[in-house]
Amino acid sequence: MTSSRRDGAISRRWVLHLALIAGFVATFVTAIFLSKRYLGLSGVADHAVVSLLVFAFVLVHLFQRRRTIRSLFARRAVVAAPRARLARSDLVLWLLTLNAMISGVADYLNGTTIYLPIPGPIIFQKWHALSVLILLAYVTTHVTRRRRRLRTSHVR
Repeated sequence: MTSSRRDGAISRRWVLHLALIAGFVATFVTAIFLSKRYLGLSGVADHAVVSLLVFAFVLVHLFQRRRTIRSLFARRAVVAAPRARLARSDLVLWLLTLNAMISGVADYLNGTTIYLPIPGPIIFQKWHALSVLILLAYVTTHVTRRRRRLRTSHVR
């Protein structure tokens, strides 16, 4: 790959990282203001649209890393430990994001919040809220550990 193509790929990856971070922040902001109305749409609609955009960004992110993820699933010995760790992290992020999306859609279709039969504070009993809190913790850890490489990362 030529230097200019590689620089372009790094720039696109940086833009995607920024979009993912901004999207996650926007998703939480729209969730906080669910009771507000904006441009004639309910807060739930805003939250759903932003969440779907973040989901699309996650798909693009995983598409960019498809070779690393594919080699993890093929269990090739060629995959270096750090790359395998990143691929596993991508898989966990995908599953947590999918769980958050499914729980949100289930709440919406059910017309009410779905509660899990677990002890503890009420926030931890709400399936969607718990899913999002776990996703937020994982995303925060993921970004914090990679903060120095976010600007210059490239797809292998």
